[in-house]
Amino acid sequence: METDTVASGRRQGHPPRRLIGAVVVLVALDLAGGLTAIADGINRGMGAWGPRARLAAPLPMILLQVVTAAVAVRAPRRPARAAAAVLALACLVSAVSGFFDGGLGAPGLSRRHVALQVVLVGWTGLTGVLTAAHVRRLGRAGEH
Repeated sequence: METDTVASGRRQGHPPRRLIGAVVVLVALDLAGGLTAIADGINRGMGAWGPRARLAAPLPMILLQVVTAAVAVRAPRRPARAAAAVLALACLVSAVSGFFDGGLGAPGLSRRHVALQVVLVGWTGLTGVLTAAHVRRLGRAGEH
């Protein structure tokens, strides 16, 4: 039925807990990265989550991730699948660009900063993969 929510998928053994957990950890990493950037003088104030952020995603990306994750796990199947696809694509593009935008290991960053960058970029990629799997599950649920 088209109005089935992802919550009904839980009864079929497909809980989106991994996706929710991945996004919660991703937001926590962005928060920690931004606060580290402020504390260490890399960015000032909200600039730690702006276009020049080095240790966190920009705030619009974080908001996109949170909103699309919420829709992906709470909405009826079709909008949930669309939101999950947007989230998967955003995470994967973000992870790939994290390696090639010149910010990874930029001059002036310590080993600790670079390690945080690698964890953030890697976790973003993992979140994208988990979300892509969720898209696939939602597609299979609609075939029945």
